Amino acid sequence: MVSSVVMAPSPARAAPAPLPATDLRTAPFFQGIGYSSVWEDERVVELGLRPRPGERALAITSGGCFALQLLLADAGEVIALDFNPHQTALLALKTAALRTLDEAEVWAALGLRPARDRAALYGRARAALAPVDRAYWDARGQVIARGAALAGKQDRYLHAIGRAVTLLQGERRVRTLLEQDDAARQRRFYDEEWNGLAWRALLGVAFSRFVLDRAFDPSHFTYAREGSPAPRFRAAVERLLREVPARENFYLHYLFRRTYPDDRRCPAWLRRGAPATLRARLDRLRPATGDLEAWLAAAPDASVDVFSLSNCFDWMPEERFEALLRDLVRVARPGARLCAWTNLVNTRREPPRGRFPEIVVEDAIARAVDDGCRTPGYSGCLVATVRK
Repeated sequence: MVSSVVMAPSPARAAPAPLPATDLRTAPFFQGIGYSSVWEDERVVELGLRPRPGERALAITSGGCFALQLLLADAGEVIALDFNPHQTALLALKTAALRTLDEAEVWAALGLRPARDRAALYGRARAALAPVDRAYWDARGQVIARGAALAGKQDRYLHAIGRAVTLLQGERRVRTLLEQDDAARQRRFYDEEWNGLAWRALLGVAFSRFVLDRAFDPSHFTYAREGSPAPRFRAAVERLLREVPARENFYLHYLFRRTYPDDRRCPAWLRRGAPATLRARLDRLRPATGDLEAWLAAAPDASVDVFSLSNCFDWMPEERFEALLRDLVRVARPGARLCAWTNLVNTRREPPRGRFPEIVVEDAIARAVDDGCRTPGYSGCLVATVRK
């Protein structure tokens, strides 16, 4: 039974219909893979979304990590939705690799470990791709050769920061940082050896609105908060490097090393044993390219238990945000959980509590997610339960 699942190709998927043009969808950032990995802390799945076996989940695809993590939690169905067809194609490649390759080969095929012949690994995974995804990846041999897990525009920005910091601090200091497993020693190391004028100047440049507009796109920040984002990013980075043990922080290793330390310190879907578990559940994954608002408007009442919404609220005016919430309440099953993030640049949106009494914001859980967050870049996570 397992071997038949392993070799089964992904379900046929038609080429996505064109989406209505908006500044965001037509931005250069989204004319390719924007995100090869999810940079939001995956602990939000366990702490905030709390998926239960058999539940139906809706996840913004992004790099696909959370959609796969929800399958690991034994969700009965996971709809992975993204308006960017390149993200859907990336998830298809990851699932094809999971279907056909062993754990070490999955890492190598995606660029997270060296590969003697990455093209040959792709050739084996290719048979498990639907025709539209096969055509997509056949036309992108250079991305395959470099590793699709490193191809996202955000990922390239993060790795550029990692290279710049290494040039500034030196390899010895970076290695010392990544070995830190004691909070007090790590704070002393940061304060005495890492922090300095040149470091603070680099943070000011790397997280300036000028650089962020070019690394991402100005349309990402249409609803930006007033003032420069650089001080907010600096505070978030300092919290991370002073307070969060670096040795176990696989996100930090990814920034500097372009991979993860091992098959324990890595995203959940890549951990030892996870690919085999996922292989038997991939037929529960429903990838889709489309608009979140349109998907919710067409969804049946009381049909979804879990909503992993990434930072989709960042890009909405207030009236669209409230219209989406009305449909979300309608589509949610009683007790459904939702999580959404806000980029540090942007204005945080939360449900107006008097107007959406069904959406109960879980502040204590959100604080737990925020306090232990292993990545910078977000001003907080919205965690809520739908009670109706």
